[in-house]
Amino acid sequence: MVDISLSVDENSYRAAVFEIVQFQIEDSSYSGEDVINKNLEKYDKAAKVAAENDVDLIVFPEEGLYSTDLDDPTWFINYGEDIPDPRTESANPCDQEEYENRPVLRNLSCIAKNYGLYVVADEIDVKKCEIKNSCDEYNADYCVTNGNSCPGGGNFNFNTGLVFDGKGNLIVRYYKRYLFFEEDINVPKIFRNTYFETDFGNFTIDINFDTMFYDSVKGIEKSGVTSLVFPTYWFDYTPLVFFAIPLQQAWSITYKVNIIAANVHEPRTGSVGSGIYSPDRGVLVYTDNPDGRSKLLISNVPKSPTDDLRNIEPPNTKFFYLDDDEVTELQEEEPRNFQKECGLNVLGALPEDLTDYRCQLTSVRGYEFRKLEGTSGSFGLCSKAFCCSLTYESESMNENYYFGVSSMPLTFQDSYVLGTEACFLARCEPFDGRPCGNFILKSDTVFLFAEMRATFTTKYIYPYAINSDIRLTDKEEWEFDGNSHMFYQNIKNDSLLFLGLYGRKFDEDKILN
Repeated sequence: MVDISLSVDENSYRAAVFEIVQFQIEDSSYSGEDVINKNLEKYDKAAKVAAENDVDLIVFPEEGLYSTDLDDPTWFINYGEDIPDPRTESANPCDQEEYENRPVLRNLSCIAKNYGLYVVADEIDVKKCEIKNSCDEYNADYCVTNGNSCPGGGNFNFNTGLVFDGKGNLIVRYYKRYLFFEEDINVPKIFRNTYFETDFGNFTIDINFDTMFYDSVKGIEKSGVTSLVFPTYWFDYTPLVFFAIPLQQAWSITYKVNIIAANVHEPRTGSVGSGIYSPDRGVLVYTDNPDGRSKLLISNVPKSPTDDLRNIEPPNTKFFYLDDDEVTELQEEEPRNFQKECGLNVLGALPEDLTDYRCQLTSVRGYEFRKLEGTSGSFGLCSKAFCCSLTYESESMNENYYFGVSSMPLTFQDSYVLGTEACFLARCEPFDGRPCGNFILKSDTVFLFAEMRATFTTKYIYPYAINSDIRLTDKEEWEFDGNSHMFYQNIKNDSLLFLGLYGRKFDEDKILN
């Protein structure tokens, strides 16, 4: 048992996120159980390093224990476990013999207990379909009154977020609500925002695509929530508003909560990017590099997200590489291994090399575009009744930059319709008959300043500023008033890649599939 303090001082706590490179299957002799055990060993190693650095809470990614290397994309469902409901049953799987045949629950619980920290993780909850005359609020998600309503095979499978306290007790079981190409996974019949309290703040949990919808926002808006823990397996999509890192930071700023986000490291699907954020400063520590290495990030986090973090100096961040045989601390800024282009629409199908990063494209056909001409300018652009203006000045304009504006709902992968009001400045190239269809990840253009004003009809607006090589622009260089005005002023002479405001009109959302 590692004895750690609950927090670094009375105003902050210490959090960690683990971006895992999942165990890569070397030959067909490895079973699904072998894969899970190997990844659990990586979890334990990350928790040990976290505990040695006085961490109070660690977040592991969505589906972080499962590799995509096996031929059957749903193989891990066979290793799901019956997870108890903490609302009705006390469970400490590390101590109780009845969990000996549920190794994931048992190992996660023991990691929490052995290292004395809160553990946030993700696994599959398998529930036998219950046929009863009536169902109650506690079994409604897997209870039916007609046997014909049971899934094939007789079981419900839920993508499930778990939280264990520092003694190994299971205190949260949360079912993911909005799926993203998850075959044989079920959604809960009753959407529940789930909360847990600690000595260092009040928390809620979401998984991956849930944060795109209003149910998640309602969970954040609940009085007293200070932090969101966020296991994710995020696929990067252009425009860059849908990259993992800027979206995580924007969420923290817009909803005024800390965010502790852990992503799987799988560059072939555009899955990179984890971090810890506070509303005042934005990013505290993050990683976004397709280098094929597991990373553990640690930072002090303000207990009250409305506090100015400058009063809790320094954040005392740590960045570790957790390779198979060693732990290495990174002492300088993280390097970048991005190529100029990432789009599957341009580069083709998923590569074999783990570090050959790919991203996907959301539709930009609903956008009005105008190409920037010259080193300075000021103009407006409208999409129906939504208008946005741009004023800018740059040192040069030898690369293609476009200003895009849209008020059209976004149809995402033929599964969801997202109500949208958005405008952005972006480095991009014409592609497939579209003026701005190939978003570029590198730039040499230095903007001296850029200013946007927009006529939003929604209060849910996400601001983004990204430099070349997908580096988050320092928060000292830009500000957003939360309503209609964004201003960027270059201080560090970096190349600006993307600047934007993305508004969500949740009342226009629809589920198609």
